[in-house]
Amino acid sequence: MIRLTNKHEKHIVLFCFLFLPVLLLCVFTYYPAVKLLELSFTDWDGFSLRYDYIGFSNYIDLFNDKTTLMTFINNIAYLIVYLIQNVISLYLAIILNGGIKQKNFFKSSIFLPYILNGVAVAYMFGFLYDYNIGPINTLLRAVSGGQLAVKWLGNGYFSNISLGLIGLWRNVGFTMVLYLGALQSIPNELYEAAESDGANFYHKIRHIAIPGIRRIIELNLFMVLIGATQAYFEAFVVTGGGPAGRTETFAMSTLNIAFEFNNFGKASAMGVVLVAAAFLILSVQKVLLNKESI
Repeated sequence: MIRLTNKHEKHIVLFCFLFLPVLLLCVFTYYPAVKLLELSFTDWDGFSLRYDYIGFSNYIDLFNDKTTLMTFINNIAYLIVYLIQNVISLYLAIILNGGIKQKNFFKSSIFLPYILNGVAVAYMFGFLYDYNIGPINTLLRAVSGGQLAVKWLGNGYFSNISLGLIGLWRNVGFTMVLYLGALQSIPNELYEAAESDGANFYHKIRHIAIPGIRRIIELNLFMVLIGATQAYFEAFVVTGGGPAGRTETFAMSTLNIAFEFNNFGKASAMGVVLVAAAFLILSVQKVLLNKESI
């Protein structure tokens, strides 16, 4: 009978615990990513058992397609709104981290929209944004004599901002909770020492709170980017990408090209471009944040 040393036992335990997660990671993450890259160089229609390699034709077609590129620009509206959401969440977290009364009530109230079904929230905002009978325009007409009614979903690029506000309202509470947890992990002794040295509220936030939660800021910015690039259900439920494709997002366009036009090769190329753009933005974010921390 073979006797195992403690070193061998540790290696066996590590192998047993890591084998299945690594296997699942390779099967459901790395292999699909490699396959996506391969399909982006093909003319696969999603049904045929074979396909032909066509080089960079899908990428050339993608960058020459103004309609598809416009959908990527539409996603920038979501990115802008979600960045504003992060600022609001950080502000709320700082306020609730202080000595405000009934803070648990406010935390629960702000976090509540996050647990609601996203599609239901989109339908709700579709009614709120209605130009004729929506409560928002009804209120604006009442206070302005009918002069301030806004076409929330039919006013050019502003429609994308309106759709992005749906995600802001729904997700601001979740982001706030992340910031609040990070702020509460900072020892009070640091604030007390700074206050004894004459630091005011702004100085404590600027030199203690913000540096202390830098990792959470990076995490939330990463989530902002992912959320902006994956924006889909808001436009799909409320506007269907209209009017005239002005609110169609990159994800909507990708799915339409894949499943309506059966062009999985071009859709795969769009997926690769989206990953590359996200990686580029994350790299810039990392460089900028590291510079600020020096």
